[in-house]
Amino acid sequence: MAVSRRSFLARAAGAAATGFAGFAAAPAFAAATPSLLPVPTKWDMTADVIVAGSGIAGMCAATAAVDKGAKVIVFEKGKYYGGAAVINGGIIALQGGTKWQREHGVTDTPERLYGHLTDPANPEYKKNNPALVKKYAEYCGPTQEWLEAHGVKFLPTATKPGKYDSQHHEFYLHVYTDEPGDGNRKPQPSGGFMGGRGVMMPLKAYCEKKGVEILFEHKVTDVYRNAEGRVIGARVEAGGKVINVRARKGVVIAGGNFKSNISMRRYIDPRFARAEIPATGYPHYEDDGSAILAGLKAGAMFEAGRGEDTPYMRRMFGTSTYGFPKGSKFGHPGIGVKGRRWGDVIFTNETGKRFVREEDKKDLGGFTFYDMALVQPNLVVWTIFDEAAAKKNHWSIKEDVCEPGYAFKADTIEALAEMTHQPELAAQVARYNGFVDAGKDEEFGKPAALLKTKIAQGPFYAVRLVVFLHNCPGGLSINDNAQVLDITGKPIEGLYAAGESCGGLYVGNGMPRGIIPGRWAGEHAAAAKAA
Repeated sequence: MAVSRRSFLARAAGAAATGFAGFAAAPAFAAATPSLLPVPTKWDMTADVIVAGSGIAGMCAATAAVDKGAKVIVFEKGKYYGGAAVINGGIIALQGGTKWQREHGVTDTPERLYGHLTDPANPEYKKNNPALVKKYAEYCGPTQEWLEAHGVKFLPTATKPGKYDSQHHEFYLHVYTDEPGDGNRKPQPSGGFMGGRGVMMPLKAYCEKKGVEILFEHKVTDVYRNAEGRVIGARVEAGGKVINVRARKGVVIAGGNFKSNISMRRYIDPRFARAEIPATGYPHYEDDGSAILAGLKAGAMFEAGRGEDTPYMRRMFGTSTYGFPKGSKFGHPGIGVKGRRWGDVIFTNETGKRFVREEDKKDLGGFTFYDMALVQPNLVVWTIFDEAAAKKNHWSIKEDVCEPGYAFKADTIEALAEMTHQPELAAQVARYNGFVDAGKDEEFGKPAALLKTKIAQGPFYAVRLVVFLHNCPGGLSINDNAQVLDITGKPIEGLYAAGESCGGLYVGNGMPRGIIPGRWAGEHAAAAKAA
């Protein structure tokens, strides 16, 4: 792909102005509205259960509630259905004695799963709320059959622990979908695809058949509490107007996390509060934190999440969007650089200097790849490789793969350095090739097994590595009925939260932590006495 120096400079200028090329930062929030809004004298709409968000947590809450006979309305703040789940890759960490495990001779129990998800030596799970994990472990095994009863199909394959990639460590079932959609998917030899769409579209069809109304570009901004403190409705913004909606039994907050809200990112790490870090999912969906804020303004307590950095972050190569396939209207797929392919590349900063050991593993010795990337000037990271590596790994920088302005090619390293403004690149590549010849990386200690490929066969490539914020652990504090807790730890009657809008539960995969607490919320709300 030929990209002129002028177009690169123009794109860089745009990045400086907007925070990052191709990424629109979430708008700054106005001053918070009062924590307790006056109850409307007139309601514009009425339902038994109101759900904020059409992602997997919201749709499972809606499904569980409608199965109990409740009238349900789902309000989705964005233009598109399904949140993160409808565009994900279709892996789901269901364990504890699933139908799949029984059919394949895998012995597992809720007790084993509980111990795993509360292991104090596991940095991802050590902060989990034991009460939530206990009920989660009991629900997890039968969840495959619950999903199948609502139209979801599973593939006969699965991924063993540690075999997916360096950032996914659990045992995963695979979800089948017959339609590719605009999100991540993997074609299957027998036809169809593996993809999260296979969960979300059946749930949508089921709910709509049962009379659930799903309204798009309707944002829940606040909830209403009566004189006794019970939540009895929600304030919804749509088309420049305010709609007051009565909830006879409950409001479920399931509007995702706050990864697109730069200010709220400080809840987990001040390093993330910068516009140069885009959020995954954009522009299909944008987790602006508004649903969580609705709960906080009503007096809810915030509860943090897990204690390790790596699951917060993701990375892509040659694109400013995350997880979209070729031809998607939402973004470019970029190239796949993971695992042993790190032996074929070096990573450089904006001056052309290496800054980390190119070894794709979670822990590099008390720090992570992301720790090092986050401190590079202007968060500029390049992936450098040659034609031999491109052919070996089937890497293409054509415009249907890499986003314009994020991938460059030149006949010589010197020309590539000038094109991408990396003044030290040529010297760095020569030094690295010397390490390959010597069989020892004197700078960062790259393992000998990965130090076998010189960057020497032109043409040469520089592909932008983009660091994304993916998981924002933490949200509204809940009990094991998914009831939201106030700052004294007592349930706020009529208010529920699930999925990435609540804290205290991380299980190694986003879908089940949405599905299972979503079910708790829907079941409990539907069974509540009407206000």
